[in-house]
Amino acid sequence: MVFPEDTNPLGNAFGGYVLGLMDKVGSYAAARRAKKPVVTVAVGRVEFKVPIRSGDLLEIVARVERVGRTSLTVEVQVFKERFGGGPETRELATHGQLVYVAIDEEGRPTQVDG
Repeated sequence: MVFPEDTNPLGNAFGGYVLGLMDKVGSYAAARRAKKPVVTVAVGRVEFKVPIRSGDLLEIVARVERVGRTSLTVEVQVFKERFGGGPETRELATHGQLVYVAIDEEGRPTQVDG
């Protein structure tokens, strides 16, 4: 849920707040696939399609789209729905691609498992 402290004076969620959520969920998907810790190395084009407002419920969906030798590209979608409005108010609010690199214990890039 988006709380007032996560919004600007107009009641819209700060872009950085939404990007932070996207990065967290994207990194979970990447680390799960890599079976190793990952770090963010790039954020591709992110499109804010409709405003996310205070009181909106968010559903963040991340899907690994490409796996390289050490990197993973993850598509992240942010859906919003009005609290109490039900699933019929659910709509895609934001989406973007993020790139992660698997790292070893010393923080160096390492090969992604299988």
